[in-house]
Amino acid sequence: MKKLALAALMTTFALSGCSTMGMDNERTMVVEGQTMNVKVVNIPSFEVEIAPRKAVCDLTATDGTKVESQCLQYRQTYQKNYNTLNGNIQGFTYEPNYRYVLDVRQEAVTAEGSNMVQPIWILNEVISKTAE
Repeated sequence: MKKLALAALMTTFALSGCSTMGMDNERTMVVEGQTMNVKVVNIPSFEVEIAPRKAVCDLTATDGTKVESQCLQYRQTYQKNYNTLNGNIQGFTYEPNYRYVLDVRQEAVTAEGSNMVQPIWILNEVISKTAE
């Protein structure tokens, strides 16, 4: 019980500290076909499956224009459909024609030149690598 109370107290201080920094830790995303604001948070560990082939996706260039590119496809291990990852997973080297299960973490970082917080994924461990 003491640990729970201490964790709640520390979370309160951390959140109040973030709120005074003037950072915008919300991001607009499409979730299940609807546009909504979601909060970007640190996640210490979660598993994702990386598809053996990349998908065509649109990325936003530094000048704001849309650029067609190739993106990793990922899904949580219990999901049916893949999503495209607009970015890379730090510490992970993708090889085509392999299906990966990865343990990754998400950290919220402030984008250069703005107060917008964006998620980055960092590799904790490659759980499996299977040839397709």
